[in-house]
Amino acid sequence: MSRVVFIINSLTGGGAERIMARLLSHSAQASGGRELHLVLLDDEPSAYPVPTNVTLHQLDTKGSMPGGLAELWRVIGEIKPDICVSFLTRSNLLAILICRLKGIRCVISERVNTSSHHPKSFSGYLARVLTWLGYRHANNVIAVSAGIAQDLSDNYGVPPAQIAVIPNPVDGDFIRQRGADPLPLDYARPLIVGMGRLVPNKNFALLIDAFARWGGSGSLVILGEGPLKQALETQIADLGLTGKVFLPGFANNPFALIKAADCYVLPSNGEGFPNGLVEAMCLGTPVISTNCHSGPAEILDDRSYFEVGDVTDCKYGILVPTNEPDALARALATALAPGQYDVLQRKSLAGAARYDLNATIATYWRAIAGAK
Repeated sequence: MSRVVFIINSLTGGGAERIMARLLSHSAQASGGRELHLVLLDDEPSAYPVPTNVTLHQLDTKGSMPGGLAELWRVIGEIKPDICVSFLTRSNLLAILICRLKGIRCVISERVNTSSHHPKSFSGYLARVLTWLGYRHANNVIAVSAGIAQDLSDNYGVPPAQIAVIPNPVDGDFIRQRGADPLPLDYARPLIVGMGRLVPNKNFALLIDAFARWGGSGSLVILGEGPLKQALETQIADLGLTGKVFLPGFANNPFALIKAADCYVLPSNGEGFPNGLVEAMCLGTPVISTNCHSGPAEILDDRSYFEVGDVTDCKYGILVPTNEPDALARALATALAPGQYDVLQRKSLAGAARYDLNATIATYWRAIAGAK
């Protein structure tokens, strides 16, 4: 029986981590009876369970590339897999190096637009160089959007023939089931919800600023944890929004709140395939997104990135330019205007219908098994 090892930094509460857990939990049949292993590089609290048919290997590399290299080398040597599949840049680079040296096929998945993700600093420059050196040596690269695939080909030398564009698997039935859970709402309406890590690239400061400029009554709830929480709380207080904007942290079931929302907003500067956006659409919640690289334009208008100058009505939601709080404030006014909820709800549900869980899982496994 062949063995497949999946590698990721951890299963903390994030989009890539959620997709890794979802992929594994729906791979029992699609994997064709292969023996499945999961290696977590960092010993951090897990937000998602590991399926019982997957053997877990917990490391404690503390975010270190050199430490990760030694530990992962040891574990891969013990498992002796036929294929390694990795998510996220650090895991991808370590997997490529080890697999090349050991003669193992390697499939990596790029979850974000690489060029926009790395900061403009020495560490960001180093990450870009390592990505340019490493990614072209993977046997197959799974990009979660066409924009990511284009970026990898144009800027990092990955041959287009080695890239498979596969959207994230979206478990619509599970999302709708959890969205129906009873939820006592302690927030004033209209209710606006955002979700994600509280880090610079997610740009929740923009959403808070836009909410203040919109000036309407109601509540803004941002679900997630991260290093910018204190700075965002200070911004909320400085803008006089205490009691209107809330940062309740990570939610085990965010879907009930998103289902109850009048609008879901993605304010990011850079994405790959924004899971929360599609999950909100599955629940029929009207959606607004910044037009960042990559993903939102594909999800909301069936096309690759294109320039938008202001509030732009799309097939399945609303796009606005990045880093423009006035435009986002106008989008909020548009989405929350009388009579708009039903119109935007129909758009969301129509857009979500394009993402089928079983078909996506099967496509993932064709890319994994077909890696040469």
